[in-house]
Amino acid sequence: MVEVPDDIEKKDLLLPHARVVDLVRENTKEGQYVRKSVYFGLNLLLENIAREIAENMVKTENAYIEKSDLDRAAKKYENIEYILKEKERIIKHLRAMEEDIDKLARDIDKASLK
Repeated sequence: MVEVPDDIEKKDLLLPHARVVDLVRENTKEGQYVRKSVYFGLNLLLENIAREIAENMVKTENAYIEKSDLDRAAKKYENIEYILKEKERIIKHLRAMEEDIDKLARDIDKASLK
């Protein structure tokens, strides 16, 4: 969760505020309104992500930071979609197993009544 201080100003942000506003507005539907705290929150979130990637990217023994260092540092963010799909697949599998277990329990109960 991104904390947006009440006293935050545009000059406190890492990224140009107008670009973040434009990015959000490109994706809003007609009649949708966006609160000011959303723009500031997104800017702060992007800053946190960029700082984390930069910190991890420079953890290399090489004299030059290469594209592969960026890829390594950003991997967790790029894998999120795959992880979410895998989570859904596992949940479906567990639900199917739950149904099988329930059916087996009913069969056992039915068999023990005889």
